[in-house]
Amino acid sequence: MLTLVGLTGLVTTPPGQAQPPGDVLVDETFTGATAPDFDAVGTACLSGAPASATPPPAGSHPVGGCPEVPDAPVPQPPTDAADLGYLQLTDASRDQAGAVLSRTPIPSGQGVEISFEQWQYGSTSAPPIGGAGGADGISFFLVDGAAELDAPGAFGGSLGYAQKQPDDVPTNPFLPGVNHGYLGIGLDVLGNYFGDWERRGEGCETRSPAGTAFHVPAPGSNMVTVRGPGNGTIGYCFLTATTSNFSTTGPWPSTLPGLLRGPLATLPASPTPATADQLLEPSRRTVTVRITPAPNPEVTVDVDFNDGDGAQRVLAFDAPTPVPDTYKLGFGGSTGLWTDVHLIRKLRVTSIDPLPALNLVKQVRVDPPLPAVLGVGDEVTYQYTVTNSGNTPLTDVTVTDSKLSDVTCAATTLEPNQTTVCTGTYVITEEDVINGEVTNVAVATGTGPDGPVDSPPSTVTVPIGGETGLALTKEVDDAGPYEPGETASYTYTVTNLGDGPVSDVEILDDRLTDVVCESTELTPAGTDGDSTTCTATYLVEEGDVEAGTVTNRAVALGNGGALRSDEAEATIEVVGPTPPTTTTTSPTTTTTSPTTTTTTSPSTSPSTTHPTSSSPAPRPKPTGLAQTGASVGTLAIAGLLLLVAGLTTVVTTRARRR
Repeated sequence: MLTLVGLTGLVTTPPGQAQPPGDVLVDETFTGATAPDFDAVGTACLSGAPASATPPPAGSHPVGGCPEVPDAPVPQPPTDAADLGYLQLTDASRDQAGAVLSRTPIPSGQGVEISFEQWQYGSTSAPPIGGAGGADGISFFLVDGAAELDAPGAFGGSLGYAQKQPDDVPTNPFLPGVNHGYLGIGLDVLGNYFGDWERRGEGCETRSPAGTAFHVPAPGSNMVTVRGPGNGTIGYCFLTATTSNFSTTGPWPSTLPGLLRGPLATLPASPTPATADQLLEPSRRTVTVRITPAPNPEVTVDVDFNDGDGAQRVLAFDAPTPVPDTYKLGFGGSTGLWTDVHLIRKLRVTSIDPLPALNLVKQVRVDPPLPAVLGVGDEVTYQYTVTNSGNTPLTDVTVTDSKLSDVTCAATTLEPNQTTVCTGTYVITEEDVINGEVTNVAVATGTGPDGPVDSPPSTVTVPIGGETGLALTKEVDDAGPYEPGETASYTYTVTNLGDGPVSDVEILDDRLTDVVCESTELTPAGTDGDSTTCTATYLVEEGDVEAGTVTNRAVALGNGGALRSDEAEATIEVVGPTPPTTTTTSPTTTTTSPTTTTTTSPSTSPSTTHPTSSSPAPRPKPTGLAQTGASVGTLAIAGLLLLVAGLTTVVTTRARRR
């Protein structure tokens, strides 16, 4: 077993050891007349389908039958051989290229195990000097499942996965690799996938041990070579290979314990499907790729060389991170000056750990890519991968999202182990920009024989983007309390923290829509004009009374959102309107004695009314205590009368006692 130098925590489970049961995600034998979940590109075809009378169309298309080639240098498997057919990537003619690409993403969270059978045989060309013969090889690759997979990467030494500038000639077009590639495993017979010639691995810090030079013979023949993530013409870096020499000085011998190419040289003319199957059996090689779940995902590659020794571990290494939430997969194969027939059969993908009965993975679609900075009104398209991992069919499959009201699914009925893709679009709001991100949660639901089945929730957070390059302070001129109808005034100060000027300064406030700034241009930090003041007002509403306070949040943006500030907030107190004081008249009080009757005069208190606001102007603030009750003079007279009445009563009583 070979491991990449410097990688740690590698998988040690020996090949062939029983693993925990997972769920079937893909089960395509390619032995029949159709492969409905795959598209073909170039010469890829199914020998199990009736022969095609026309060449394959340009671009991706449903996988069809293989053309009859009577003068083929090596007879290919017979056509119309349903149940004993093959996926044929190329025949043994020169300059052939074919690929198949999956349409449906598969979840990665529980890990995946991918196994398939491959054949490379029947070269019609003499081996290159020092080489083993045959070409070019077969690639198996994974891409981000949120990306469109409608074309392979460059062929030849790039095997349909990586980028390539043909023959390293600057005037030749620089061909891109597969869209949003994640992992490309090359079953490389000729050996050029190992090297970075033709600008493979453009932009990578770590280069192939063979460097960027052209080598004769090719530097990595009969080798399993792995390349990592890439997109367009950047990336697809060399990760590891089955060699004992990782230095920059060749040769780089392969450590594989067997040959990727089979011993079959040719087939008889017009063999029966059963005869072809029997003759091809010794050239079969079975490949198994495992990617374990997070938090420490690891990749292993096992190959059964059909030599009686079973599957043998040939590579183990740490998986590139981050791992996409879902994968799409594909195969590629090609020929050039050197040739082979390239065949695939019995693709099976299972999860390593079991999935929930209904599994949901929510992602942001990466095609087209989101802008670096999202603004109000920008759209975010989500992809929901829904898998029925249970044992019974589900109907009425839907997805509910906390922020989207219209999520549509390609299928609403799922058989066991079947997956559908749903999509929905969200429009960024001002509140999202202030928050600096948008988070939403989705749940898939279906109906089974025993009732509703729900998936675990799937959450995605999308950052708004932008670099913190501004400082923002926000103040309210008076914290209150305020009553409904009164107006609070706010002042914002925006300061440039960077060395360059800032344009298009604006304030987004979650409660105010019309913030006016003295200037929308800022000079570099530390110079005159590096800050500006903005103002806005808020009209207090009846609905604010129950909460008792109003807190509003704001951010400052500049350079079209590329610069932003941290969030700032301010709070005001809100109370209900003060009820008016009504005029109160004291009742007449009568005191009766046997000899004297004293009556107090009525006392009337003047009314006092608190000022209320009849317009959205700032309310006046009281400067002293309001006067309430009766006047001092009135109170004095009333007290004197009561005193006289009391004395009169006392005198009268004493007189009578005498």
